[in-house]
Amino acid sequence: MRKKTKGYLALGVLGAVLAVLSLILEGRISDPVGGMLMGTGSGLFAFGFCQWRMRRWEEKDPERMHQATVEANDERNVAIRRRAQAVSGEVLQWAVMAAAWVSIGLGAPLWVTLAAVGVFLAKSILEIALMVRYQRQM
Repeated sequence: MRKKTKGYLALGVLGAVLAVLSLILEGRISDPVGGMLMGTGSGLFAFGFCQWRMRRWEEKDPERMHQATVEANDERNVAIRRRAQAVSGEVLQWAVMAAAWVSIGLGAPLWVTLAAVGVFLAKSILEIALMVRYQRQM
């Protein structure tokens, strides 16, 4: 095993230890700390284990891994991925506005509605700024 592979494995083990530690210390630590331990541990475990598996796959079958990398960076696949990201951004943008309307209807505090509207505006401004930038580059 290479050094990087061992590092990811150690990260996964550390994550598992943190998650188990939060379960063991359940009554002795506050709920927010236990939640942080569980969340961090679960995230580290998932990331470390997945990266470890990918590196092991790369070590065992480098030709197949190279082919997967070439396919992932193919011009058509990149265009498809970017289009999917753009559409999902639009859907998310309007979902945030729907959440703002729901928060108004449910009588939520004003800051909740303003935060949703702020996210909507920030996304719109960022979209315009990026369009201007890309038009100058192309």
